[in-house]
Amino acid sequence: MPQFEPSGFAPQLVWLVITFIALFLLMWRVTLPRITSVVAEREVRVSGNLDKAEQLKAEAEGILVAYHKEIADARAAAQAEHARAARRPPR
Repeated sequence: MPQFEPSGFAPQLVWLVITFIALFLLMWRVTLPRITSVVAEREVRVSGNLDKAEQLKAEAEGILVAYHKEIADARAAAQAEHARAARRPPR
């Protein structure tokens, strides 16, 4: 196999270094800034969504409390009406 021939090690190492440097520079200058901007944008979007979710959760809890209060008021009114109807003499 020609890649294992000792006389060809030096040129292979030179091309390995050149290729490594080229790929390193490409990743450092092009790919890494894009990834960084995408991650930052996603972090902003996620934190905004979490804030909105907390706001909606608080609103839903308020609505649930109001709902339970309305149900309790309706039950109390129904029980009062039932008690009043039970006290009336039959006709």
